[in-house]
Amino acid sequence: MPRTALKKAREAPSSTKARILAAAEEVFASKGFEGASTREIAAAAGVNISSLHYHWESKETLYFAVFEDIYDRLVDLVRSSIPESTLDQPASRTIIDDAMGLLFDFFAEHPNVPKLLVRRLLEADTSTSEIERDILLPAWRNFALWTAEHGKSRLSELDARMFMLTVHSVMLLYMLDSQPFVALLGNSIRSAELRPQLRDHMTRLVHSLLRPR
Repeated sequence: MPRTALKKAREAPSSTKARILAAAEEVFASKGFEGASTREIAAAAGVNISSLHYHWESKETLYFAVFEDIYDRLVDLVRSSIPESTLDQPASRTIIDDAMGLLFDFFAEHPNVPKLLVRRLLEADTSTSEIERDILLPAWRNFALWTAEHGKSRLSELDARMFMLTVHSVMLLYMLDSQPFVALLGNSIRSAELRPQLRDHMTRLVHSLLRPR
């Protein structure tokens, strides 16, 4: 997908292009790649099918754009939590707290995102493998590199990747806010009562995993 299409959607959030992208995120989160259709996405965006293909070419193009947009935002969130003056130093507790808080709030405020990422783990195949190659793996490597360079325990590259995948997996499962989890926890993770407690729990988990051994 030409990156200019996503750039234009970001620059004009009220445009038809951006509206179609938002509708695609919703439909892909609900139906997955195979279950979604361009006609359904067009209907959700309030445009005709010709307009959808004019702005985004194909379902594959939209699917790629949805994941590129999500991971660009996640990388930017983590990057924004690290002051430039500390880039060559181990992360302080405050920096880790800020980074985890931003990530937690992002997932909590965008419920489609954990659904999309879990679906991607289950539905990945060779027909859309560019998503892993060009988007997911580079983003995960960025997170792992940050952890390896700024974690107080100076993790090895492999340990940093395992840490990142552990936190990523735990966060996604909680943020699905599935009915069994709601029943077990007694409330939605997005409730005013439970959300700050889970946010603190996730932050403490990160600190415990980064603790020097």
